[in-house]
Amino acid sequence: MDLTLTWRVVRRWWWVLVAATIAGGGLGYGLSLQITPTYEATTTLLVTQRETEGVVQLNDLQTAERLANTFSRLVTLRPVLDQAIADGALPISAKDLDEAISVSNPTGTQLLEVSARAEDPDFAAHLANTVSMAFISSNQAELTARPGLVSIVEDALPPDDPVSPRPLLNAVLAAMLSLGAAGAVVLLVEYLDDTVKGPEQAQEITGLPTLGRIERFEGLRSPREQLQAATKPRSTIAEAYRTARTNLTYAIDLGRDRKLVLVTSPGPGEGKTTTAANLAVVFGLAGHRVCVVDTDLRRPTLHRVYGLENGEGLTNLLLAREPDIDRAVQRSLYTNVSVVTAGPLPPNPSELLGSARMQEVLERLRGRFDIVLLDSPPALVVTDASVLSTLVDGIVVVARAGKTRRGALRATIEELAQSARPIAGVILNRVSGREAGYYYAYGRTYGEEELVDAPRRDDEGRRPTRARRDVAEGAEVESPAEAS
Repeated sequence: MDLTLTWRVVRRWWWVLVAATIAGGGLGYGLSLQITPTYEATTTLLVTQRETEGVVQLNDLQTAERLANTFSRLVTLRPVLDQAIADGALPISAKDLDEAISVSNPTGTQLLEVSARAEDPDFAAHLANTVSMAFISSNQAELTARPGLVSIVEDALPPDDPVSPRPLLNAVLAAMLSLGAAGAVVLLVEYLDDTVKGPEQAQEITGLPTLGRIERFEGLRSPREQLQAATKPRSTIAEAYRTARTNLTYAIDLGRDRKLVLVTSPGPGEGKTTTAANLAVVFGLAGHRVCVVDTDLRRPTLHRVYGLENGEGLTNLLLAREPDIDRAVQRSLYTNVSVVTAGPLPPNPSELLGSARMQEVLERLRGRFDIVLLDSPPALVVTDASVLSTLVDGIVVVARAGKTRRGALRATIEELAQSARPIAGVILNRVSGREAGYYYAYGRTYGEEELVDAPRRDDEGRRPTRARRDVAEGAEVESPAEAS
């Protein structure tokens, strides 16, 4: 995992890492306060050789150091502990006293440090002093057999602060452990999660450019609010759609000979309809005559997004002996944007979309509009997108960050590539604000036409018809959250 990917993972999961660190530190601190404190008192002893005549030599000092190291092991012998219990009237057993006492010999010195731990500071000092006096008494009794003398340099005093627990230290250690555990969980989740997270992953998987990165937008009250390029033309989301429009124009060289563009996605709920609808709006605002066609003859939703009726549409054109394009094309409320809705649901959508009549309809639309966008069903769910891909001039694949799986996106590109039509790239939906890369908001001035809010009339002076609820059709509509 390189530094860029690591930083992206940390940026995505930072709140989990911070929460785990705070929770772990708080828990460690709280548990430390519940533990009974332990105090440690230390008595310092000095070990010397027996007094001899003459000047003290270096060898004498080295011998005393070795004696101190040897005596450190004699302090905790059973006879010394039993004598300490008897002399000090200690209310503990020899085993407990052995566990409470520790002896150390600082390197390069003749000192012995006899330390005792207890829950009471006075009792800890009493234990250290009693054991030290017991050892001195034992050593004096064995003076003829032992070559060294022991004396007290410093008596143990009751300590003011406990040696354990240490709440702050425990809190820091617990926070670090929690951070490590949370990091391991995050890495495991990232490893097991094979969905597309950002534009870099999409480009790595497909080998295609990312045409646009659309931020997530939620809280929509109606399908028509999915047209963010129209309802919020100054938002960063609208700017992202304008960026996608520009990139798409250059990617497949939209011009006289390239007008038909297929918009599809690997699976349902990834935002292809919303993307096609918003692209049509921004193309229209740029001065292009646009027609967006709902070729999803199984679950049509485009008419709900534009607020149009779906009584007559593409199905009628494909089944009629003499297709009436003028009757099927509806003018929308948005500048330069016309719509061909799906119409009644047929029993054989794939056959209709692959028919010669479909080619005829598309050619007639090509002659009337600058750009024709086809909103198709998901590519991996039914064969409709593959059939349509052979009829268009370019293809746009829509993926949803955090939902579209990498294998599904790769399979979609491979499936559509068989049509030998150019795949312009990928538009990634529901990207987080940081991944989208937009940190600015536009003012009121644009280099494009502003949205005309008032309903406009068509060439014959009629208002565009609004959508009625097509309950009888049984067509399901993408929820605003899924569509975006």
